[in-house]
Amino acid sequence: SHLSPSKSCAMLRASSLLLACLAAVQAFNAPMAFSPKGSLASSLASKPLVAAAPVSQRSFALDALQMSCTKDTRGYKMPMRKQCMLLKKRANNAMAVSFSHIRTHKTQSVNLQWKRIYWPEGNCYVKLRISTKAIKTLKTKPLNELAAKAGLDLKKHRCG
Repeated sequence: SHLSPSKSCAMLRASSLLLACLAAVQAFNAPMAFSPKGSLASSLASKPLVAAAPVSQRSFALDALQMSCTKDTRGYKMPMRKQCMLLKKRANNAMAVSFSHIRTHKTQSVNLQWKRIYWPEGNCYVKLRISTKAIKTLKTKPLNELAAKAGLDLKKHRCG
């Protein structure tokens, strides 16, 4: 019983799909129900491949997924929105006007910088993502006052 190249290719694809499913299930340590009798399609249709994993394993998988999806910059997690931590400045919606006066929407983003600032009350440095306007404001107003107004806990942003 010699198979034609197209049938053997289809069987190879089906078996590689099955192996990929088995590897994915094994990676999450979930028990699996699989019947060797019958064809691949009948076993997939008749029984669920993956049984429900225990809660501890599901929470671990969720933590791993969240860790892989967050962006880590210089050891600090980026805030969700691109905004200044002290002045709460964020992007402005504006119009770009061409020479022929065609208007298109654009955003004017904030110039944000990671800045290490000395905090006299805490006797340490804090690392904040602030706008260049906030850097200029820090020359006239104390850090504690700006942080209190923004509702920012400086203890969470200590360096080292």
